[in-house]
Amino acid sequence: MSSAFLALWNDIDRPEARAEYEAWHALEHVPERVGLPGFVYGHRYVGACGYFTLYGLESLAALDSAEYADVIANPTPWSARMRPRLSAFMRRPCLLQVQVGASSGAALTTLKAVTTDAQAWAAQAARWAEQAVRQGRLLRVTAGVVPVERCLHYPVGGERIVEQAQGEVTVVMLAEHLDGPACAQGSQWWADRMQAHHLEKPQQRDFVLQTRVYRSQLALPASGRLPPMMELMAGYADC
Repeated sequence: MSSAFLALWNDIDRPEARAEYEAWHALEHVPERVGLPGFVYGHRYVGACGYFTLYGLESLAALDSAEYADVIANPTPWSARMRPRLSAFMRRPCLLQVQVGASSGAALTTLKAVTTDAQAWAAQAARWAEQAVRQGRLLRVTAGVVPVERCLHYPVGGERIVEQAQGEVTVVMLAEHLDGPACAQGSQWWADRMQAHHLEKPQQRDFVLQTRVYRSQLALPASGRLPPMMELMAGYADC
């Protein structure tokens, strides 16, 4: 069971690196992360605006473990090569507030906004999410809040976030449906009803599922990290 999630948006700096990025991210990077203590799953998505990755966490304490600190400080050779390729990077660790819907969908819409009343926002998000699923407007809805103390920096110096005004809280909303148009429409319906609880219009982006990895399906070593995929990396040496 997850009580938190980590949401990440990014693109890559040049189109010719896309094939290598796809192989590295799907086959080495996300499984490595999901194999860490406290990680439950990793879902990868792609859209016109880039990529979105969602990690389910037992709790936000998963991001404080020695094992997580190690993969950040000591990346695999392939990760070290790919980090400079990432662009438009955005990272949001969230406490789970809402999860409605028994089914999941291939189409995903992400919405990010700011509220000054996280408690009221969460109550309204749950109310309208339940109605959206009950009416078939969305298959599944997930939403969370970013604790202020986790919102201001990324440990390897990626995105730098301007400090928020006193009392403001970043919120992340994820909506799933059968296809892109239906998901975008359902997400807009939900966002419209949440507007009174946002200080800004939610930033909305659309994606489609690429791969899923679950910790329970990984062949984890008795100790340490999953081994790097050096042979596969070597195939992209001239890219």
